[in-house]
Amino acid sequence: NTYETGVLGKGQGRSENFENFKKLEKSASDDELVSLLNNKNKTVAVYASVGLLNRKPELLEEIFQKFLNFSTTIHTQNGCIVGDQNPAEPLYSGYYRSLDLKNIRTDSKLRKLDSLIIFTPNSPESLLQEAFRYRMYPKNYRKRIEELAFKNHSMDAVRYLVHWHKGDYAEGIQKELMVMIKNDSLPYNKKMFLSELLSFRNPENKEFILAYLKKDTLFSDDHEILKELEANGIFPGEYPTK
Repeated sequence: NTYETGVLGKGQGRSENFENFKKLEKSASDDELVSLLNNKNKTVAVYASVGLLNRKPELLEEIFQKFLNFSTTIHTQNGCIVGDQNPAEPLYSGYYRSLDLKNIRTDSKLRKLDSLIIFTPNSPESLLQEAFRYRMYPKNYRKRIEELAFKNHSMDAVRYLVHWHKGDYAEGIQKELMVMIKNDSLPYNKKMFLSELLSFRNPENKEFILAYLKKDTLFSDDHEILKELEANGIFPGEYPTK
């Protein structure tokens, strides 16, 4: 009961679910696919939604919002990438992949999907990442983005504010980055958060940064990190090196 994109994983000879979907897409009428959107099996519903992308594009936003509101997930596989996703995620990916790269920033339907992601409570972080990737949103979005960044602790909302409104939210962003550095276990994320914090070049952050570097020596020989320390009031001899 897995949503498969058709991209084969290592050692996988065929994608049976995807092949069945292509048969369904070819044989089912528009009305039949629409009726499958309400199937109890959410994987079937997602396949039906992808099948309707070109045949009933006017339904995309309605279906996407419906899926986004689901509290359940489906098991998905895209090549070697396996996991559990909100049903809206493969639908978003399917629509995104259908676009020419040159149209991604300007496509009105994708912009609407991104807006739905931002304003829908509990949207998956992976979709928030997509929504914030290419956009600068108008001022009336700001309150919601603040909420996502500082109340919901969305990593991608924080990075959006760093990119577009760093001066307006400097204090809040730095506090949030410190919390993320403390709580995240992934080295890639830690480096990203630490780099963002160092970019403020604020000596008031010296104590926190030093304490972190002494506790976690992962970046003690990282040139990108080390070159920013002095601007934050941290000088050679004060921090550990390998």
